[in-house]
Amino acid sequence: MSEILLKTENLCKSFSSGGNIQHVLKNIDLELYDGDFTVIMGASGAGKSTLLYALSGMDTPTLGTVTFCGGVSGRGTSDAPLNAMRSEKASSRLSSGSRIISDLSPDQLAVFRRRFCGFVFQQIYLIDGMSVMDNVLTAGLLVNKNRKALVKRAKELFGAVGISEETQRKFPAQISGGEAQRVGIVRGLINSPRMLFADEPTGALNSKSGLEVLDTLTQFNQSGQSVVMVTHDMRSARRGTRILYLKDGAVLGECVLGSYRHGDGERHEKLSSFLAQMGW
Repeated sequence: MSEILLKTENLCKSFSSGGNIQHVLKNIDLELYDGDFTVIMGASGAGKSTLLYALSGMDTPTLGTVTFCGGVSGRGTSDAPLNAMRSEKASSRLSSGSRIISDLSPDQLAVFRRRFCGFVFQQIYLIDGMSVMDNVLTAGLLVNKNRKALVKRAKELFGAVGISEETQRKFPAQISGGEAQRVGIVRGLINSPRMLFADEPTGALNSKSGLEVLDTLTQFNQSGQSVVMVTHDMRSARRGTRILYLKDGAVLGECVLGSYRHGDGERHEKLSSFLAQMGW
């Protein structure tokens, strides 16, 4: 059985506006596994992005816990900084090799995200005044001060996503949207994260560029990278090994598809049937 990387217990998120309380996430109990490509789907307002942000430590739940269970095996990173930064409250509730990230302070969460999480957004947020390569290295230097090793890893990742050395020297305004999103994926992977979180990564791209981005995410997942992706697009959802469907802030159902294979018509039919059952 695959290792559990993240789990939630009674996860709730509420917002207050004008004296009214909006319950966005409602009592979610969930486990995410090493090596999975987990896709989160649902109608607009179902809580997809809010769940992604809670899982990754970008947002704090109102109630419940998010626990990182994956340790650091197989990623070549040290567990010492996280051991050192645990709050007294969190330490009393942690088993060996896990930490309740929803108990960490904002500064501690920032350290956690840099070391164990990678992010790919719909808006790519590259820094205009830096080259493509420097955009990636800036993210890497927050964790690893060995610039030579970072450049080596960045070049390997750029090669894997089809970004040439010439393009690596360009500025964001000089490259296409599809290239920029593949640069965003490299930036998200530069620190060898245990989990790569992607929020509508093809939402601002044309069909061809979107397909290239999906191929890139699939390639890394099938090489062992764990991915969690929010999408409203069925073409994107087909890449997932597991689909979670949210409705009104709760997980209504899930569908296990297994590893992606191009041209798998049975996979398409299975996902279509599941989404029809969910009312999508």
